Amino acid sequence: MISYKNRQRLLLSRYYFLTALVLFIVGFPLYWMMITSLKPLDEIFDVPPKLFPGHPTLSNYKELFLLTDFARYFFNSLKVSIGTTIIALSAATFGAYSLTRFQYRGREIFGRSILLSYMFPGALLVIPLVVLLSKVRLTNSHLGLALAYTTFSLPFSLWVLKGFFSGIPVELEEAAMIDGSSRLGAFFDVVLPQALPGIIATGIFTFIWAWNEYLFALILISDESLKTLPPGIMGFIDATNVNWGLIMAASVLITLPMAIFFMFIQKQLVTGIGAGGVKG
Repeated sequence: MISYKNRQRLLLSRYYFLTALVLFIVGFPLYWMMITSLKPLDEIFDVPPKLFPGHPTLSNYKELFLLTDFARYFFNSLKVSIGTTIIALSAATFGAYSLTRFQYRGREIFGRSILLSYMFPGALLVIPLVVLLSKVRLTNSHLGLALAYTTFSLPFSLWVLKGFFSGIPVELEEAAMIDGSSRLGAFFDVVLPQALPGIIATGIFTFIWAWNEYLFALILISDESLKTLPPGIMGFIDATNVNWGLIMAASVLITLPMAIFFMFIQKQLVTGIGAGGVKG
């Protein structure tokens, strides 16, 4: 019969093994992407493939900046993603506050049908959005692309933030208003700081979605100078050749800022997700 101490060791060993397995499954593609970006072209197609570059080089990164518009694509993606996050979070914050604090006709129905838009695939809404944006002359513009992204990110942001605001006691606002604060003042001074972890977590998911989106960026943007990273990188692939060195170098530079950003805000992200799961 296995003793309690040996049983704990066995469970701990299984835990570490499964953790190492998951890390390997998740991390190996990232590792392979990074070492491939450091390989010269002739080593990329070696059979069998090498786990370490024989002659590491930065030529792929030099070509990426000297021969392509990667820097412009990167800036465009950053601009659109930040814009989408600001628009979606601003509307979702006030909308979620309204759903949890005010009584009006249709509030419950609206609150329960927020995620209805996710039943429809994005491709189904391409033509209506193109027609709508063309009428207001926002096609082939970053603002139009950010507004198109907002149509999909806003319902998710609103639904998540609704859970955070519903978990903040109303008595805190009432105490602030008794002390002379206005409703808007109580919102900014009392409610918003309490919901900040949830806003940060929601903003991160919104930013990443806009950063990685491909379909709408391909259809709504036709000017080469306005393209974002996903459709821009697809230009590295043509009918007869795929420059894997450039693609891997670009993928590393796309992924690296997100990884560094997550390292610094992981505490707020975990706090926000955990609080939203409990409150929602």
